[in-house]
Amino acid sequence: MKKAVVAGSMNYDIFLTLSCVPKVGETANAKDSKSSAGGKGANQAVQAAKLGIETHMIGCIGNDQMGSAVKESLMAAGADCTFVKTVEAVETGMGIVDVFPDGTVMAVISHGANYEMKETDVDAAEHVIKEADLMILQLEIPKKVVEHAIDIAGRNHTKILLNAAPAAELSEEIIRKCHYFVVNEVEASFYAGREITSPEEAVESLSGLADTYHNCWIGTLGKNGAVVCSKNGTKIIPAIETTVVETTGAGDSFVGGFAYGILHGMTEFEAAEFAAHCSAITIRNIGAQNSMPALKDLQMEYGIG
Repeated sequence: MKKAVVAGSMNYDIFLTLSCVPKVGETANAKDSKSSAGGKGANQAVQAAKLGIETHMIGCIGNDQMGSAVKESLMAAGADCTFVKTVEAVETGMGIVDVFPDGTVMAVISHGANYEMKETDVDAAEHVIKEADLMILQLEIPKKVVEHAIDIAGRNHTKILLNAAPAAELSEEIIRKCHYFVVNEVEASFYAGREITSPEEAVESLSGLADTYHNCWIGTLGKNGAVVCSKNGTKIIPAIETTVVETTGAGDSFVGGFAYGILHGMTEFEAAEFAAHCSAITIRNIGAQNSMPALKDLQMEYGIG
């Protein structure tokens, strides 16, 4: 079985369904409310585990009901939580997500226990990282911890996928160490130094970044699909037609799906196409982890996997 290690954020998300964006000072009534385990790190670990990858999570939660719920969701998906640390006197990270009629969202997150994560937490899992085929990271935990994890994975010859979200200044050395660099339109614009509003602009900018850093850049573009740029060429991956209910977790589902593809011998382009199908199922319901597909779901509906 292929093995992945995910180091990143673990949040508890609350979703409020609204008819429109409230004005400043206005009290709006939500049509519906829902809660779900979340956080980019935990989301990506859940999707990878649901697809049958042996997945190990490294992260921090608070000693509260929210933290227990996030950990339980990971374990229910099949992820190993040996390296999930409970931090006293700090609450689990939280996300408040406003969902609008067209499926778009606005979110505010509180880092909580995620920012209690230390380099030593990654050190404790080095033997697992060494055995892993892929390390998956994001930027919702302290940047120094992410950089340390990249260094550890690099010296152990473990491939590295960084979902650079939210965008942050990174050294050229760190970016070069990443085999796969995943960004959305906003993050791509940050690293390209220019606004990206179309797949064509994404191709132009990300292919240049792939050439500069000698790695693979993947841009997730929502309804416009995705672009993949590497030494093997460039390709626009169309979005899969689906019913959009709420888009939280679409990018994380894509990362988990892309990881599955890469670990099972697909090219970067084939892996991105597989990942697009994962996202298409995820956005049909409210909430990220509870909406992510298992491998059997993709096999039954699309005949893939």
